[in-house]
Amino acid sequence: MTALGKRDRARAFVPELIPEPADIDRTGPLDAKEQQQLDRIHAARDNHQAAKWMRGKALDAAFRRRLFRGEDGQRTRQQYLDAEWDGMSESAAYLEIKEWRLAAQIAATFERPAPDSHVRALVDVAEQQGHEPVAHWYAELRRHGQQLGRRVTADVVANLADFLRTGTEPERLEALFVPRQLPSATTEPRTPAAPAGAHTKRGTKPVTGTVVTHGQDSPSRSFQNFGMTGTDGTGPTGEPDRWTLSAEHVDRLSTWIADGASTAGISPEHAANLFLRALTNDTFQHWIDARTCTYAGDGE
Repeated sequence: MTALGKRDRARAFVPELIPEPADIDRTGPLDAKEQQQLDRIHAARDNHQAAKWMRGKALDAAFRRRLFRGEDGQRTRQQYLDAEWDGMSESAAYLEIKEWRLAAQIAATFERPAPDSHVRALVDVAEQQGHEPVAHWYAELRRHGQQLGRRVTADVVANLADFLRTGTEPERLEALFVPRQLPSATTEPRTPAAPAGAHTKRGTKPVTGTVVTHGQDSPSRSFQNFGMTGTDGTGPTGEPDRWTLSAEHVDRLSTWIADGASTAGISPEHAANLFLRALTNDTFQHWIDARTCTYAGDGE
């Protein structure tokens, strides 16, 4: 069985390696032939994931070598994507380009490709701290999960990214399996989530909540939604300097977060948590400061 496994790994994966689906009623431990069939099924799974990062590498090569320009030398990147990549947008192409190096490093380190949502949770910190150390810690997390029988979800990987982003290494990998929670509302009861695909009715009541920022000296602070409710610096209840978002903006923001989560392959709750973190850390402050002058004359 070992020799057969080595021969399988030495050859390019082809569909013929996948056993034909058939109804077989067997019980007990797998025999050598069945184990080989299962190994080939898993090889098909891994081949699919590997092909995705290879596609990102191919796009990277086409863009950086400027091979997209075509025979006449005039073709743009988007025209090339329209013609050769089924109309993929440039933003989607650059997302795959951004992710492929980390995905490839994880596959080499862990000897198995990572799900897209795991790579996306780690790609930013990998760009800052290097692909190899991030892939190493990801492999350690996955092996630890296997030993404990714990499922490594995108949220668990996001916990790892939080540790690595601060420049510290997790002392106990068990701590990364603590569920991530969105801040709970402090002023109003929580509204039950709408069924998938349902559209919420837009009203006029703003939604407020509390965000707890992490850090030794970071106090809790109020998070109000994004809409102007008046021009005199007061909110709907007449409180000074309180800025809240209208229900229409809340609806639009919820839809935007859900769409982004779907594209990234993560849960809307995880996407919302990432969004809240972006709003309450220094990165967002620098981002908005840099754009204040640019948009000052837009009247918004």
